[in-house]
Amino acid sequence: MESVYNFSMAEILAFALVLLRMVAFVVTMPVIGTAVVPAHVKALFALSMGIVVFPILHWQKIPVDFESMMIVSLAVKEVAVGLFLGFIARLFFMTVSMAGQIMSVSLGISSAQLFNPAMAETSTAFDQIYLTLASMFFFSINGHHLLFSALIDSFRLVPLQNMGLHFMGLQDFGAIVQKVMGVAVKMSAPLMVSILFMNVAVAVIGRAVPQINILITSMPVNILAGLMVTIVSMPLLIWQMHDLLELTSGQLFQILKSL
Repeated sequence: MESVYNFSMAEILAFALVLLRMVAFVVTMPVIGTAVVPAHVKALFALSMGIVVFPILHWQKIPVDFESMMIVSLAVKEVAVGLFLGFIARLFFMTVSMAGQIMSVSLGISSAQLFNPAMAETSTAFDQIYLTLASMFFFSINGHHLLFSALIDSFRLVPLQNMGLHFMGLQDFGAIVQKVMGVAVKMSAPLMVSILFMNVAVAVIGRAVPQINILITSMPVNILAGLMVTIVSMPLLIWQMHDLLELTSGQLFQILKSL
């Protein structure tokens, strides 16, 4: 029974490196990595994932020990990989939030800010509605399973014994951000186009009937039209979320292979 707790130095070092990647991933991942989740829950969740994942990893070829300074480079590498994985995973929700912000500005209700505890910042009503829909969609298609499978595959693509990282894949990161912003614009395109035509129609009516106060009547008309267009285009929104999840997951594995 005592041999169960008799860990070697290599085992302790390997588990510490795994735990560093898990902690860095948990603090930046969506849902659990938000400010509303207590810190001790995040630490316990990272420790639990480390205990589950560690037995299936190939860590026997780690060439350093506690007396070597190369452990610092290994620790920095694990933290960098975990933070990168968490950021790419949160990119899906950031894109949906961006689409909500664009729609709020188009409707003219961006000044009505609400505190969003998930992002620890103020956001608009459309932003929070879209984030709620994105969370429901993410869990309905088992997106969290894809997320954790990518985390486990990261130990195969970027093993613990690798002494450094290759950032060749990050040269296309600007193109990834461009694609993500394009998806955000596509999500908000139906409302933006409808509000544009609505404003043109209101302007023509204002010129034809000068007695109408356009500044007072245009805002409620735009909000009503925007809500109707949003409800009608909801299936298109879900379709764009599916494409966005495929884009972010595909780019995640592509960049991991280049590290």
